[in-house]
Amino acid sequence: MTDNASHLGATLQDLLDERLDAARQTEVLTHLAGCPQCRSELEALRWVRDVALKQLPVEDVPPALAARVVAALDVTDKQTVRRGWRRRTMAAAVLAAAAVVLLLLVSPSSNGDTLPNAVARDFVAYRDGTLPLTLHTSDVAAVERFFVAGGAPFAMRVFDLGMMQYQLVGGRLHRLRGRPSALFVYSGPGDRNLVCQMYEGQLADLPRSDDVREHNGITFRVYRAGTVTLVFWQEGPVVCVLASDADAEAVIQLAYAKAVKV
Repeated sequence: MTDNASHLGATLQDLLDERLDAARQTEVLTHLAGCPQCRSELEALRWVRDVALKQLPVEDVPPALAARVVAALDVTDKQTVRRGWRRRTMAAAVLAAAAVVLLLLVSPSSNGDTLPNAVARDFVAYRDGTLPLTLHTSDVAAVERFFVAGGAPFAMRVFDLGMMQYQLVGGRLHRLRGRPSALFVYSGPGDRNLVCQMYEGQLADLPRSDDVREHNGITFRVYRAGTVTLVFWQEGPVVCVLASDADAEAVIQLAYAKAVKV
């Protein structure tokens, strides 16, 4: 339920915290597409959160701590929902700062938990049915509009892989080790899944790879995690990655076909 008849209010914080079910998230994103005021409020809340996150190394949050922070946000939402957006934003800032302190105190080092491993886990989670998509469609333009409406903080493009026998399935706004990610999925020959993610970053953030390739002036870093092949490349400020348990060379060729030098 919105705070009033016209705007989303506290529901924006629920969207940022990924606490909405798929149906409600779709309703909220539809509203955002046509409401400049709510988009501005969402950007303000996102700015507060991202400023706090940038004070930390990129870590996976311990589940118990995440549950405590979410519970605190729930309490704050109930107490501030009627007090106006300015106070709600201030409360979010205070909670974000508190979360930063807690994370610094209790988060263990996760240096061994690399971005390639995190992407591989996301692939397996989708394949096993534990990472649901928010939008289900084969329409490339519709998925791109979905990411824009959801406030993705960077420009992205959704690949059309139909000529290579991969059909778009849909997408979700995601977080990859604490950073915003646009995640979209394809189904290919033999019902093989192909998961693509795009996020702001640099190839230099990745660990050393024993398989580095050059194609059309673009550098590709290839990693393997069990049966999953991961191919990373840079497009401007955005890192793109394809992940699949299909034939490794086939995944690499898909990356070659769709990568654009920026």
